[in-house]
Amino acid sequence: MRSRPILRLISLAIAALFMLYAAAWAATAVWNVSRAATNTAEFIGSYRWNVSAPWFGGLSGLEVTEDGTGFTAITDRSHRVEGIFRRRDGQVYDIQITRDRRLADHDRQQIATSREDSEGLAVAADGTTYISFESPHRVVEYTESGTRQLPHPPDFTTFRFNKSFETLAVDTSGRLLLVAEKPSSQPGVSQVWVWQETTGWQGLGAYPGHNGFLPVGADFGPDGGLYVLERKFGSVGFRTRLRRFTLSREGLAGGQILLNTALAQHDNLEGLSIWRDAAGALRATMISDDNFLWIQRTEIVEYRLPE
Repeated sequence: MRSRPILRLISLAIAALFMLYAAAWAATAVWNVSRAATNTAEFIGSYRWNVSAPWFGGLSGLEVTEDGTGFTAITDRSHRVEGIFRRRDGQVYDIQITRDRRLADHDRQQIATSREDSEGLAVAADGTTYISFESPHRVVEYTESGTRQLPHPPDFTTFRFNKSFETLAVDTSGRLLLVAEKPSSQPGVSQVWVWQETTGWQGLGAYPGHNGFLPVGADFGPDGGLYVLERKFGSVGFRTRLRRFTLSREGLAGGQILLNTALAQHDNLEGLSIWRDAAGALRATMISDDNFLWIQRTEIVEYRLPE
């Protein structure tokens, strides 16, 4: 009986700390908006999304249809959701879910909780879906006829727990790009990989990152460019960076910075999709992973990109 007042005080103290953290986060976001590095992307809008369902949260992968209305997303707890963006004057104001379900593994059984860390999402032109996982490190292919785990080299097992395959994209030829969030624990192991059915996985060396930003999402745009979403965590929030590369047999080249946000301007953006709007402009749609924490938020963020 005596422990109840103590537990109540502890709970109140924790709640107060969270409130102070949230206030500091918000204040820092406002203060830093004017301090964001110069970029060429133009902010369109942000929509905060919330669904009263046990599976909702941790959204880490996103694919948007060519017209910007339909989408597919995955959570990092192996749940897939499809829906429609409702837009007004080009901005998302509502989201309608048309289907949601738990993912199956390569054995067609629902993915076990010990294997559910799904991160990267890529949808090919023929509808084939690829999802990358961080635990264990693998890529699973989903078609109408079933699922399979893509064969992978022994090097995949050398990546660190929760620091591997968040970034996955597929080009118009069906070639997959896979980038680990951080380098392998073993020297000489490629951080960037490509997959083709005829050749399997081939390493392309290191990822050309700098200034502490880590790759967490990617997409090939309708212009043929490779766009990589990067993240950096600060004391009270996240910074987001978007870069444009070209992909060759030698690896990634270029790396032009299109977007470089202020600290806590957006939440933990992880999913990325590039498409053209009705005016013909390139648009980046991103989604945030709230880590299933009430102090964070799930938001859809859109920017218009230069050609």
